[in-house]
Amino acid sequence: MDLKSYEERKFELSSILRELVRLTPRPTVEQSAMWRGLFARLAEDRFNITLVGRFSRGKTSLMNAILGMDRLPTGVVPLTSVITQVTYGSEAKAVLHYQGTSLFMDIPLSELAAHITEQGNPGNHRGITVAEVQLPAEFLRRGFTFIDTPGIGSSIAANTRTTQSFLPEADAFILVTSHDSPLSEEEAGVLAWAGAAGRPLFVVLNKRDMVDAPARVQALAYVRGEAARLGAGAQLRLFPLSLNFWSTTSVALFCWACASGLRRCCLSRGPRS
Repeated sequence: MDLKSYEERKFELSSILRELVRLTPRPTVEQSAMWRGLFARLAEDRFNITLVGRFSRGKTSLMNAILGMDRLPTGVVPLTSVITQVTYGSEAKAVLHYQGTSLFMDIPLSELAAHITEQGNPGNHRGITVAEVQLPAEFLRRGFTFIDTPGIGSSIAANTRTTQSFLPEADAFILVTSHDSPLSEEEAGVLAWAGAAGRPLFVVLNKRDMVDAPARVQALAYVRGEAARLGAGAQLRLFPLSLNFWSTTSVALFCWACASGLRRCCLSRGPRS
């Protein structure tokens, strides 16, 4: 798809959205929010890169490494309870969006943990739909929006449901698993979903330092085999690493690979509609 065709497709999608709005004179709050988001994504060429994986795999640590700043809370127990959207902003802050209303609230990042973690907001009893974290990170200026999701497969079933319900919003996935126990049942389900939907898929095999060389080879082969079996082999890009020993060069190479893969995705099909 060339640039002219890409712009024509964006125009067609905008026309379809406008017609949907016209045919729904009394939309719900959720419908209105969804349409606003879709219009914004088309206008801004914005793509959602969604991080998923079992709790304590290192999703949020990876996000902090990509951003080059430790702004999102991390831990070894099921931590994130709310969908956290990371976008570019001229100043660092968080914007909380709530269920059933268009109202929102700005908070300093120092208060973020009290709203998006299991300790501060167990089971998301505050009713937050999305916590939007705005950061002046150069990587975010390219139109990419990173989504940190609650860990799947923990004893907190609501977290798994929250993440699974968000999967259709993803334009691409970064699935974080580990060398010592690659691909839980829930993570394999994400592979299958990405394969069926044709979404780009970046799989990070974390904790490389925790296993020996033969186990590393075995883990890589297992993930490739499962991705092929589940129909996601064509989209798969695999990154074996250890976040405990990530260098600046490693971060830059991973970001470059993601950006290159997503750029090809953008040119081939445009934003997800």
